[in-house]
Amino acid sequence: MATAKPSAPRVRRHRTPSLAVTSAVVEASLRIIGSDGAEAVTVRRLASEAGVAPMSIYNHFGDMHGVFDAVFEHGFREFADVLHRNSKSQNPVTSLYEMGLAYRTFALENPETYAVMFLRVVPGFEASEDSFLAAAQSFEELRIVVQRAIDTNQFLPNNSELIAQQIWASCHGAVALELLEMSVFADTNETYNKLLVTLIRGLLRNPEESAALA
Repeated sequence: MATAKPSAPRVRRHRTPSLAVTSAVVEASLRIIGSDGAEAVTVRRLASEAGVAPMSIYNHFGDMHGVFDAVFEHGFREFADVLHRNSKSQNPVTSLYEMGLAYRTFALENPETYAVMFLRVVPGFEASEDSFLAAAQSFEELRIVVQRAIDTNQFLPNNSELIAQQIWASCHGAVALELLEMSVFADTNETYNKLLVTLIRGLLRNPEESAALA
């Protein structure tokens, strides 16, 4: 009677952890956007660039929209953290100035991320509800500090959300012009700093008390 041959031992497949796949794909997306634009981001190229199987991209993100949504959410979570870390001064006016500087630094150090977040470089992309919540949190970091300035009578009584939106819009406008190389001033550092000082000083109850902006 013939004896059955022992079966070969099963080779265990090692799957890349989910967070590692997400991180690798997000980083690869940003590299491709930086070198060749958003239109060049495809599943095949992403898989090659990130070192993952094409099917794992579909499994983790569903489609390319899901990939860009992950980039969007990742960017805003990092951005909210940056703003939060720069909001810690006991003087809210100082915090607003430091947050304004941090806004520009984040954009200049992460231009591809900022472009996906704010400059609509991905045709037809609309962020998911979860990603919009992450974006809202970064705005809330700014609004909270504005409210502190109102509560401590450094700003005139006003709607903190409206004031935060005005600050945000001003910072974004200056940063976008710089990223797109459309600024009319060569010294963008000085120009941006003066913008922040002028903007915040104009919101103070007593504009002459602006030592916190020095």
